Amino acid sequence: MSVYLPEELVVKILSTLPTKSLIRFRCVSKSWHEILGNLDFLSQNLLNLSILAAPENPNHSLLLVRGREKSDDENDENDVFSFLSYETLDCLSQIAFTTFLSFTLVGSCKGLLCIYNVHTGGVYLWNPVTPFVGLKALPPMPERANSFGSGFGFGFDSRFNDFKVVRIRSSLLQGEHLQSHVEVFSLNAGSWRVIDLPEPMLPFWGNRSSLRTVALDGVFIWWMLDHKIAAFDFSDELLRLTPLPDASHLHLLSQDNGGSSIITLLNGHVALLAFSGSKMNATRSLEIWVLLEFGVKESWTILTTIGLPMDLERPLGFWKSGQLFIENSEGQLVLYDPFAQSTKNLQIIDATKRSFQIVLYKPSSIAVNP
Repeated sequence: MSVYLPEELVVKILSTLPTKSLIRFRCVSKSWHEILGNLDFLSQNLLNLSILAAPENPNHSLLLVRGREKSDDENDENDVFSFLSYETLDCLSQIAFTTFLSFTLVGSCKGLLCIYNVHTGGVYLWNPVTPFVGLKALPPMPERANSFGSGFGFGFDSRFNDFKVVRIRSSLLQGEHLQSHVEVFSLNAGSWRVIDLPEPMLPFWGNRSSLRTVALDGVFIWWMLDHKIAAFDFSDELLRLTPLPDASHLHLLSQDNGGSSIITLLNGHVALLAFSGSKMNATRSLEIWVLLEFGVKESWTILTTIGLPMDLERPLGFWKSGQLFIENSEGQLVLYDPFAQSTKNLQIIDATKRSFQIVLYKPSSIAVNP
């Protein structure tokens, strides 16, 4: 006895399933392949699961915002770390560091922060709940001749209960042959190790690197200069690659033409935000791409395209229900609601342009010895 289900009912049932399952179910039948091969269906499903029905608080109680405070005297500028309530975005506390430290935020994991001094090259672990003396300087990183690039990552190895800091570097060998390697610091061992890679890797570094990295479930992900993303597993210490979607404009976005692009997290998925702008046409738009299955280039899908006001310039990531943190043309951090098309100035600090970073943060009592 055969049972027939109307296509409308099949679509309704499939819309309740996780997106990774939908990818696998394409091979069940021709009719399912036609439904699930439709990007509109997948996009609508992701829109429901990842934006409209996003969890109120994804196991974090705070947002940490790092910005560089403006000053009339450049020698008096501070890096300011602001701790916001995730639920209300009220600023609960702030910690400022003087300019000679000049920190950038590498990442947050289980109550610890990893920060990097862009001038001295020093790397530190820090629990902000503890006093400033709890700032732990890591040993100097191993150096190789003619090496360049610096893509940092920070995360937790659940297999060995260990915090790790990683960095991708490349060296120019004789004959102009490029050799890349991953440097791994283990907090348990208190030392660095070097893992040579089979092929050259070039992550973004410098001022653009902080918005082209993301941590997800024990894996750290970099956006590479060759139009791929690389994921390093903190437990097995293997590096895996996934090409970015075939959208030629993604790698052309730059500060020069009014655009930018980042990778971030969207309800458990790696998301790519591609921001374009044209002052001549007075238009700005933001494409939201989501990677459904790592390692499968075809699983990239464009979720939606959002029109933005002209004064919004630099996307930083998501808050609840699809709202976006964006830096405006005056260097202020604002919250933009694409559904209500409303903007709220968070008024955290008077920051220099392109200095904001945002990460989820949950306080803990984990201590790091200076």
